[in-house]
Amino acid sequence: MNYFCVSIILAMISSAYCGGIDDMKRDCMEQEGASQADADAMNQLQFPETRTRKCFYACIFEKMGTSDGQRFDTERFLEIAETHFKDDQNMLNAVRAIADRCDGTENDDRCELGADIAACMKGE
Repeated sequence: MNYFCVSIILAMISSAYCGGIDDMKRDCMEQEGASQADADAMNQLQFPETRTRKCFYACIFEKMGTSDGQRFDTERFLEIAETHFKDDQNMLNAVRAIADRCDGTENDDRCELGADIAACMKGE
């Protein structure tokens, strides 16, 4: 994934959470027992390989409202994008492409779902 797409996702994450991205990461680090390295990996949307990192990603997506722990919420993802990028058609188009690609992503294991969503956003 290029840094343009990563910046889209991180901007959306920060706008979706009232406390901001740092508070969200801190909350999820505490909830999931994640390290600073696990949190930093999300800045580059690195694929989460450990169970802790997968659960950290799941927590972030759940706090964004783009996951209910069993499936990716495409509508919420687009809602956040349309609010955040309402004046930038190029960004909206990029986010819509991600939403289309990730629509239907499901997993009964919330942590594995976090990894599945991350992989989908990266286009893997």
